[in-house]
Amino acid sequence: MDEHDALDDVRFLREVVERTQRPSVNDFWAVTLGWGCVVTVGYVISAVLGMEGKVVLLRWLWPILIYLVALPLHWYLVRRARAGIVERGVRPGFRKDLLCLWLSISAVGLLWTAGLGFSGNMTSHWYVLPFAWGSLYVIGYVMNGILISKEWFWAAGVQFASLIAAFLAGPHYYWLPGVWIGGTLVLAGLLGRRNVRLQAASA
Repeated sequence: MDEHDALDDVRFLREVVERTQRPSVNDFWAVTLGWGCVVTVGYVISAVLGMEGKVVLLRWLWPILIYLVALPLHWYLVRRARAGIVERGVRPGFRKDLLCLWLSISAVGLLWTAGLGFSGNMTSHWYVLPFAWGSLYVIGYVMNGILISKEWFWAAGVQFASLIAAFLAGPHYYWLPGVWIGGTLVLAGLLGRRNVRLQAASA
């Protein structure tokens, strides 16, 4: 084997490693942004319905948003992102670690919600839910920053700041961490979009 063949083999192996290693950016930023928009709109509608006293409609709002809007949008955006990854010659992998992480977070949050509901303390201790869900999302965002890309650390910081601000501001602002869940998802999506474009420009 001559030197030219050896160099070709090295280049080939380097390309294989680059195509199989995890990306340093979030190629699924559009999915994050989509969920952020849906969650933000959901909280705004919830606030409007709550102020107008239409509490009956609230029990239907989130099932409609999640099952009829968010999940179909999620499916479409994931397929589109995967197609873009394949076009670059990279095989998109299935992230079991992320799936287990967010299933665990959702399960703990739902248990908190169900516990308040079944105990009859939802009306008097409703403020526990924004703090519980907000705290869980801080943990999830930090893990996303470790497993996916660094913009999730910004989302974790903003979410954590909203928890502190709500606690210091008092009961009238206990809703803030819940509202900022959607805002932090939008932030992570926009930062992910910027990072993908910067990487493409520098390539």
